[in-house]
Amino acid sequence: MLESMKQRMDNMWRRLAGWGEAAASGAVAFARCREKRRRLGYYTGLALLLTLLGVGSHAWRTRGASDAPESGEAPRAAALARIPTLAPAPFLEPMPPATPEPVRWVWPLEGEILSGYSPDAPVWSQTLAQWQTHAALDIAGSPGEAVYACRDGTVAEKWSDRLWGNVIVIEHDEGYRSTYAGLNTLEMVNEGDSVEAGQVIGSVGQSAVCEAELGWHLHFELARAGESVDFRKLSVA
Repeated sequence: MLESMKQRMDNMWRRLAGWGEAAASGAVAFARCREKRRRLGYYTGLALLLTLLGVGSHAWRTRGASDAPESGEAPRAAALARIPTLAPAPFLEPMPPATPEPVRWVWPLEGEILSGYSPDAPVWSQTLAQWQTHAALDIAGSPGEAVYACRDGTVAEKWSDRLWGNVIVIEHDEGYRSTYAGLNTLEMVNEGDSVEAGQVIGSVGQSAVCEAELGWHLHFELARAGESVDFRKLSVA
């Protein structure tokens, strides 16, 4: 009977040992299965990523090929067709040469000519009671009436003496020189001043003693290169 019980105990321990080995084998198998599933997930993800990269690369190559310039005559013709056609430039007639502005002369004083221009034939001087040439114009005016520069120029001289009173001389282009005598004042311009035609340079006076009998007037002379000029023959505004 003891032998029978011992045999039963041995069988029980062998079964328990078998169950332990089976349990250990099952645990190992479970761990292997879990590792295989993990590796399978990694490789599956990697395969999916490679697939996406391949599809993207194919799409990019296809796009680049479609954007590449064509070769041959057809592409050149297409490129020429895309160049805009420029309209011909309008014909412009040449501008005529600029016409120089005419020299502007203005009367230094508007008034009656009391003594005309007579450089060769003598005229009677009421003040001096004698015959004499007169290379100037004596123009009547009112006391203090404005006297103007006859042309653009530069004030060259001004002075006062017993015979001609207050005198201003202006030099102009082309060798012209104008003289204004018998003025009321010399204070309106100075030597070296630039003046324009029609600019006020003085006023009518009675300071020319040698022409006192003519009353209030301007004694006006014009010369060019030392030769007297008849101002009335110029194109005067």
